Amino acid sequence: MKEQVKIYGGIFIGALLIAVGLYFFWAPSDLAAGGVSGLSIVFKSLLPAIPIGVIMFGLDMIMFMIGFILLGKSFGARSLICSISVSSIMTMMEYIWPNWQPISEDQLILLLFGALFIAIGQAIVFNLDASSGGTDIIAKVITKYSGLNIGTALLIADMTVVLFAIGIFGLEKGLYAALGVIIVANLIDYIIEGINVQKYVIIIPSTGEKAKQINQYILNQIDRGTTLYKAEGGYSGEEKIVITTVMNRKEFVDLKKEILKIDKKAFMTVQNMHEVIGEGFAK
Repeated sequence: MKEQVKIYGGIFIGALLIAVGLYFFWAPSDLAAGGVSGLSIVFKSLLPAIPIGVIMFGLDMIMFMIGFILLGKSFGARSLICSISVSSIMTMMEYIWPNWQPISEDQLILLLFGALFIAIGQAIVFNLDASSGGTDIIAKVITKYSGLNIGTALLIADMTVVLFAIGIFGLEKGLYAALGVIIVANLIDYIIEGINVQKYVIIIPSTGEKAKQINQYILNQIDRGTTLYKAEGGYSGEEKIVITTVMNRKEFVDLKKEILKIDKKAFMTVQNMHEVIGEGFAK
């Protein structure tokens, strides 16, 4: 139950950030930078009487059929909740702040800040094995069957929408939209890598007894697996135990504090790992 609250709470936060980026930055300046959201901005210019949230919801329903069939019920259900959240939040924003005008005349500022909100929101949602609907679902399908990372797949799917934007809003705004697609796609990959970063730790304790204590702490207190190697010091010729393990950033902070208590002479190296697959990590 706690895990479900965490997942759907995260999806709602992601949906809120996406809605803020779209409604306050991109929609008022006709920046249709890909996705069903971008397509909705195009349709909104043609059908101004229909709320943009309603247009998004209608287009998303088509995409969800694809998601349920090709990506499974769990992904489809989470994506549906996210899409309803984005559409509902944007409809509510349109009711509270009707006819919102651009906060700046500088298109680049609106593009960049909108891209930042949207990319963070989409990265949170993607990381929870969901999407905000629309071409995000197409991107997940491309990723599943091609092996491309999510940012590249999203770039391919969204460039199609940019072509529509060029036809409706003109070449200049279409080029801004294309730039927005590129920025969001790259930001999503960067943010997801940051969210999922793990620490690969190599520890060489000063004695065999210290090695046992550190190993037991990792196994029992942090609940991570370890691999032990026998090694020989190149200078001293002494036999050493080398401990290797992988853990998240919070666990590493706890481990570092404990190693300082157990063995101040321990030698330790640390690397950032952007993808770890196996037990206790990604499947």
